[in-house]
Amino acid sequence: MKIIFFAVLSFLTCATLIGQPYQLANFEMTVAGTSNLHDWTSNVTKVYTDAFIDWENGKFTALPVFKVRIPVAGIISTKGRIMDNKTWDALQKDEYPNIRFQLQKATISPTSSGYNVAATGALTVAGKTQNISLSANAKSVANGGLTFAGAYTMKMTDFGIDPPTAMMGTLTTGDEVTIAYTFTLLPSTTTTSSEK
Repeated sequence: MKIIFFAVLSFLTCATLIGQPYQLANFEMTVAGTSNLHDWTSNVTKVYTDAFIDWENGKFTALPVFKVRIPVAGIISTKGRIMDNKTWDALQKDEYPNIRFQLQKATISPTSSGYNVAATGALTVAGKTQNISLSANAKSVANGGLTFAGAYTMKMTDFGIDPPTAMMGTLTTGDEVTIAYTFTLLPSTTTTSSEK
């Protein structure tokens, strides 16, 4: 009985340790949209990740774990604090302080310049979760790292968000926003998650 118990425990332990842990080394992320007066862009200044990556014969083969947390308070507009406050209000910052993405499945395909990553996952914005599909390009970088780059266009109303307005309603923003991102992940020296 003890042998069976330890065999099962060993299997479960190994099953949870999938891939090699990676940590976020640097990133660039923007949220861009339109309005009836001008286009606008906000910079995402804080991102936290939890990632595990599989390699086989020196090639990127799987992304078994990838989670992202974005503090809403770290989304800063190029148009100033008035736009920041409108954005934070629309995203219900006080009640839902984080935007989250949790990967469900990723398919890795080699390309001439790196890899294509076709992924599905759960995106949670303003307390509402939607399953989404993403496509990103990945390429190997120094020190065993990977850089991922891509963009995702979403409608705010799909997450129950009213597009922000300003100037007593004379400025109205469009429903669609595009999130553009570049992440560089490097092998982690610890298995402790940075995404909490």
